[in-house]
Amino acid sequence: MRVSPPRVFPIATAAAKPPSEAAGSADAYRQTSFVLAEEVDKVVAGLNLEGAAATATAGSKFRSQVTAAAMGLWSRSWLSRLQALHAVQWGNYGPAVTLVRSAVDFQAGMLYLLQTGAAEWQEWLDSGAISIAAEQHATEFRLHAFRAAEIMAVHPVLGPIYRLAMDLSLPHFGSTLLLVGSGSAPDHVEMTFGDRDFHVGLAELTLGWLLELGRAQLAAIAEHPSIFGQPDGEEATGWSGASEKMAQRADRCRVEITEVAGGRRYLVHNWRREPRSASRRILL
Repeated sequence: MRVSPPRVFPIATAAAKPPSEAAGSADAYRQTSFVLAEEVDKVVAGLNLEGAAATATAGSKFRSQVTAAAMGLWSRSWLSRLQALHAVQWGNYGPAVTLVRSAVDFQAGMLYLLQTGAAEWQEWLDSGAISIAAEQHATEFRLHAFRAAEIMAVHPVLGPIYRLAMDLSLPHFGSTLLLVGSGSAPDHVEMTFGDRDFHVGLAELTLGWLLELGRAQLAAIAEHPSIFGQPDGEEATGWSGASEKMAQRADRCRVEITEVAGGRRYLVHNWRREPRSASRRILL
């Protein structure tokens, strides 16, 4: 089966300013632009480096089933990360966490396809995955459930981010309180609804994930020059180094795994809504 030239839309931009009637989100947009502008710009720059690689990958020498299969999941990850960035800028932190989790799933699947030469993809195609369903007068794309849990189990970046983003995006009581009721204390529950005001801890946590995922994606691109076109090597190396330093700063919100009473727990450091607020630790 031949591979057609891909259509590439490679440009990423930060979110536009929300309309004035979007109550709550204007505060997040304004403060994110003021407090975390460097991190937002860095995420956008990384996405545009990937966009440059995608443009280069559109060349005829990369037109193979391995590239097509990997590019599909790469595209889904890229768009999920872009929308997670926009969600952070508008104060939609809960959806941003879920988008990050999806992005990791797509990246892990892409890595699995690369490591196996897209064998499962080819088997799927060979089994008549794309066909005509005459009775339904439709073109059939067989679903074929596919995930790459084995990649996430061992990958040093994708695995930890996925496990934490998964726990935070599920309807667990503790993660619900962290995301929409973190003002609670042992003597009261303080829940919010539709809160889109700025929260520096949530913004730092999510932007840090996006920087780490961007570094992992650029590393995968560099490791497979026969599958992907390459961005400018010097620019990509510089971006990766600067992003790593930014994401691993000790003063930003971060989560570590700790053991409490023989169980594995998450300890959130530097949790605060405003930059000038006293930071807290939260144990999940």
